[in-house]
Amino acid sequence: MRLELNIVRIARVQFANATAVRNGVLSVNRQELEALVKQDTRLTDVAIELANPGDKCRVVNVADVIEPRARTANSGPDFPGAVGVQGTAGHGTTCVLRGGAVLINDYNIGGSRYQRPDEGIIDMWGPGAEIGPYGRTCNVIVLASPANATSIDEYCVALKIAGLKTAVYLAKAGADLTPDEVEIYDLPLIRETAGDMPELPRVAYIFQVFTNQRVPLPGDPVLYGHHIERIVPTILHPNEVFDGAVADPYRGYAETYLIQNHPMIKELYQNHGNTLRFVGVIISNAPNNAPEYERTANVAANLAKWILGADGAVLTKIGGGAPELTMARTAQRCEELGIKTALALMHQGIDASEITLKASTVFSNVPQVDAMVSMGASTASPMLTLPPAEKVVGTLDGSQTGKELRRPASAIKGSFSQLGDSRLMAVRY
Repeated sequence: MRLELNIVRIARVQFANATAVRNGVLSVNRQELEALVKQDTRLTDVAIELANPGDKCRVVNVADVIEPRARTANSGPDFPGAVGVQGTAGHGTTCVLRGGAVLINDYNIGGSRYQRPDEGIIDMWGPGAEIGPYGRTCNVIVLASPANATSIDEYCVALKIAGLKTAVYLAKAGADLTPDEVEIYDLPLIRETAGDMPELPRVAYIFQVFTNQRVPLPGDPVLYGHHIERIVPTILHPNEVFDGAVADPYRGYAETYLIQNHPMIKELYQNHGNTLRFVGVIISNAPNNAPEYERTANVAANLAKWILGADGAVLTKIGGGAPELTMARTAQRCEELGIKTALALMHQGIDASEITLKASTVFSNVPQVDAMVSMGASTASPMLTLPPAEKVVGTLDGSQTGKELRRPASAIKGSFSQLGDSRLMAVRY
């Protein structure tokens, strides 16, 4: 399967009479885009806002971030099952507006069971912009309220789909341009590479996408337009993950933008043919009870061993404590089958001592699992002083304008990553 990403670089976004890309500037027809979002009758009071790097603008209550992408002619549907019809992602050609981002904000449903404790802050300047990736993107912000008689569940799904539609709408403006660069991801069929590079280990990636510790949002388009709260581990081609088959669960622990640019998969691709043979991705959820995480661990390990023929596996977890149990048991089962494992995980706890205790308790019972990389601890993150903003987007009344905020670094959207993309590092003196 071969995927070609045509990268069009964006340095600034602005409103204009027509949506177009020219000389690195993304122009957006505000009225046209708002009309597109309003086609979903579950949404009302639709508004589009913009934020560029360097603006003294603060965006809050960010539920998800999506990179503008659109399939080119004859390459298949956009975000199949969610925006487009069902089809296979991961092949053909996709236009990417690199440097642009779509933000969706659920700014007036305080107390929703789908919201995380943090505020989902993105600062476009200052210390918040330095540690978070989305202070450096040119952001198109989708704001909308639930229409009368629309439930919170329906509103959240509609808002998520509105963000995906906006990402497609924007990227189509660059689809006919000569790209600034081209990225190619090409991983042949397993049967075609069975005898290739026999000296290199075959490595699979086991990717937790959702945790059943969180309330699943009915209709959330996580995998080809559907949720995965009851899914058994499933093999995907890595290109499918990049190309719109997988979206972050609503108010999830990553962002769809990060999944579209998945750092673990990119790293495995870069090492394919040099230090390893990348054989595929296994996605799973993380159950919250012992019988189901045993089932998940067993199925994932069996797929890695007997279908992908993996000699090694890299595992990441989704946020929370219970996913560590599934991760540990999956790695242990892989080791029992002769698959060497490496775990990359971000811990969560009140302070460093609790995090250390949790990690040692979970993993000391699986002595076979002895290769782990810590990607930090989100709930033990340092405090930041965020300066007053001239403009705040994502509140009902802009009430935070002119106020200095004191927040943990984890409140900055994207500052910590379960997938290995954080810019923060802990150092012990």
